[in-house]
Amino acid sequence: MKEATLKEYSEDYYQFHATRWISKFHIIRYIQFLLKQAEIKWLDIGCSRGYLIQELLQNNIQPYGIDISLMAFKDMPINIRSKVSLGSISYIPYKNETFDVISVFDVIEHIHPRETKQAFQELNRVLKKRGFLILTTPNCAYIGDWIHDLTHINVRPLAYWIRMFRSNGLKVKKEYVPSFLKYYVQQKYNFLLPIQDKVCFFCEEPLRYMLGKIFSKRGRLYFLAKKT
Repeated sequence: MKEATLKEYSEDYYQFHATRWISKFHIIRYIQFLLKQAEIKWLDIGCSRGYLIQELLQNNIQPYGIDISLMAFKDMPINIRSKVSLGSISYIPYKNETFDVISVFDVIEHIHPRETKQAFQELNRVLKKRGFLILTTPNCAYIGDWIHDLTHINVRPLAYWIRMFRSNGLKVKKEYVPSFLKYYVQQKYNFLLPIQDKVCFFCEEPLRYMLGKIFSKRGRLYFLAKKT
């Protein structure tokens, strides 16, 4: 990423986005349900001050993170700094097929358009076969979601991102990352619905499909892809 772009990421930028952090507990539980394995290595790209890293630790997942900001690295809790490296999505500092899961929450819109292809090649490289990639980004079909942020220099339509996934060996399973309602309710209201995970998953499937269609036309774009 260009140095001129990096100057946009001030202390105020990270402080503002810290106030907008939304727990990803429900997504973590959904991925655990899909993978059904005891050990999961998860890389969070653009990890900022390590909010997701801490949640992953609390859910017995091996967390790793990268971010371009030394400022964010210095501000994160000392106990998670060993899990985080300085780096960018275009040059991920890990070996081939290292991770079961990679999350890219609101990052891809910040890189130069010329770096997009390389970024997806890097994601494919470090993701294990049959591993999952979660990616969210603003939707250019909904101008209110991105025009206010001048650091959003790579906002593209849904079809562009689908092509980018497919051309880099990543099959989009869903165009909406599901909430896994059972755990969303637990997270928000401290109440665990007495429903088996597999039943909850099955019942939510029509809802996920409907929301995927809605979010492709307004609001944010959410993707869940699997390496083929």
